Amino acid sequence: MRLIEADGKALLAEAGIAVPAGRLYHPGEEIAAASGRVAIKAQMLAGGRGKQGLVRVVDGAAAAAAAGEIRALAGPAVPLLVEAAVDIAAEFYMAWRIDDVAQAPILMFSPAGGIAVEERPDALREYRADPRRPVRPHDLVGFFRAAGAAGRNLGALARFAAELGRVFRAIDAELIEINPLALTSAGGLVALDAKVVVDDNAAFRHQSRRGLVSHALEQAGMTALERRAAEAGCTFVELEGNVALLTGGAGLGMAILDLVGDAGLRAANFVDAPGGSGPEVFALQSRLVFERAARDDVRAILLYLTLSASSLKSLVTGLLRLLDASPPPKPLVVGFAATGSAEREMTMAEAQGLFGQRGYACADNLADAIAALRQVAG
Repeated sequence: MRLIEADGKALLAEAGIAVPAGRLYHPGEEIAAASGRVAIKAQMLAGGRGKQGLVRVVDGAAAAAAAGEIRALAGPAVPLLVEAAVDIAAEFYMAWRIDDVAQAPILMFSPAGGIAVEERPDALREYRADPRRPVRPHDLVGFFRAAGAAGRNLGALARFAAELGRVFRAIDAELIEINPLALTSAGGLVALDAKVVVDDNAAFRHQSRRGLVSHALEQAGMTALERRAAEAGCTFVELEGNVALLTGGAGLGMAILDLVGDAGLRAANFVDAPGGSGPEVFALQSRLVFERAARDDVRAILLYLTLSASSLKSLVTGLLRLLDASPPPKPLVVGFAATGSAEREMTMAEAQGLFGQRGYACADNLADAIAALRQVAG
């Protein structure tokens, strides 16, 4: 789940990370005039607020007028974060993220923060942390020195990054991005902005997050089908396409999305479930996909699954029972990729024969399945 800036900063502040003093104003709340300069920011789950005119720095006396202009652009239902402006001596970029390939947390840093980070990609440096132990400031001194930090800034950045890494682990985050990270005239480091994405798979450890504004905004932005999937612990994303997809595994699903697009078709949905999910979750996914496929804009359905050690016979038996009880609303193309271990009780040819007897198109591989889908969908 992606957090709005206010929720992300609240987590950082609770852990002792310095953020500007501010207050979140909910829809309908009037913003009073303040002394000094203030930053007014629309609180949305999408990015690009600055380019849309949804972030303003104004004199406190003009806060109400600026807030009205932002609400006129973003909509009256969008909360606003109002913060005291910070005296900035320098701006940096800092982030912790998960590298799925390296299977490690990665620290990213650039001495050119703010919008300058996009203009100076050559200045961005990365440090791969050992996931088996916490990162300490002395581990990072060499990294920041090589990145151009010196003097008092060197130690301050190392301490800030180590503390941010501790928070990153504690809140089960996938990303914490601070841009800009401000160096104040007094020599302190303050997170002026915060993009925080937390791992949904760890939500059971953070039940209080259901009360966050971010959670409410996420729920409000979901369709009815997406909400039903989320309540069951799986993922369903509605798309504006003409082919409904029932696939297994996020990696396979994303690959099929690309292949469908390459074939001149457009996916009507993306679906995924956590590893180890049982037949009940798969049955729910099937119902969601079929409900999406029942609409006029969808012309066909692709069901494609891969099996390694799971029994092909068990899966096919369950699928046929499901299809017999609730026939797909549009033409269905079926494909499997199974290992020898999966075929121990039923071969691929036998499985295809059972689906063929019911009039479903079957494919030997993914390329053939996409070709058959293209022919059926037109």
